[in-house]
Amino acid sequence: MNTNATQELLPPVSEGPVGLSGWLEWLTDPLPGRFMLPATGLLIMGLDWLFFSEEAATFGVAIPFTSVVGFLAGSIGAYHLQRKYGRDSHAAAVIKSFLAGILVGIPFPLAGTLAGAWILTTSGLIGLKDRLWGQHLSRR
Repeated sequence: MNTNATQELLPPVSEGPVGLSGWLEWLTDPLPGRFMLPATGLLIMGLDWLFFSEEAATFGVAIPFTSVVGFLAGSIGAYHLQRKYGRDSHAAAVIKSFLAGILVGIPFPLAGTLAGAWILTTSGLIGLKDRLWGQHLSRR
């Protein structure tokens, strides 16, 4: 027997979220069960791409410099995000920032990309869909 799948209609583009508030709240809201904020995952991915996507152009000569700078930028950025928005304790923020620094400092762009994507995935991409969809429904 043939049964048709149910379809969910999407709202028109003109009725999308008015601002970026849904995205920004999702990126910086500390929720139970999140290891790191989604903003920290994006930071790790962005810094990894920034520092190591063009290493082939220098034939690896710049790897020691970019690894150290990547470690420092990842550590400082993650510490700031986790303390300010994640409301982590000093010790927890230091541990997470050290981990982020190591992930950014590894001289392979794939390491930080996979780690950043894992952080984004485990931090609740479904929650973002629900939050944005809920904003749309609440305006009706």
